[in-house]
Amino acid sequence: MKKLFYLAFVVLLASCGNPQQLQYQDVKNFRINELSMMPDIGMDVQFYNPNKFGMMMKDADIDLYLNGHLVGNAKLASSFDVPGQDTFLLPVNLKADLKEVLPNALAILVNKKIEVELKGKVMAGKGVFVSLPIHYKGEQELNVTGF
Repeated sequence: MKKLFYLAFVVLLASCGNPQQLQYQDVKNFRINELSMMPDIGMDVQFYNPNKFGMMMKDADIDLYLNGHLVGNAKLASSFDVPGQDTFLLPVNLKADLKEVLPNALAILVNKKIEVELKGKVMAGKGVFVSLPIHYKGEQELNVTGF
């Protein structure tokens, strides 16, 4: 019985193929949930899932860098269903380090563009979860003032 279960698991895993990396697209709905020395910042990160299949995402661990400086670590608030071959907004909460945010604050307000880098991983799958890397580096327009 154990061998049959193991064989079925291997066949299922092989038929799914390797999941492709989620593609970062944008940050939306930037908000400050709690203002303190370690502010809690909420945002919706827009991704595209290039895989034909949907999946469940959990246990995200993503570091956010602004202009090459680690600003904080984003965690997924709860499990999240991801549609196959579709764009979706992933709600995340970021605990920021204020001493790293302040040097970039003027650049964000004046230029409205900043170099953003996301590095990390999420656990995703259907029944069986695998670690998917998240990596993006590029220039991002942040409209935190609403103007």
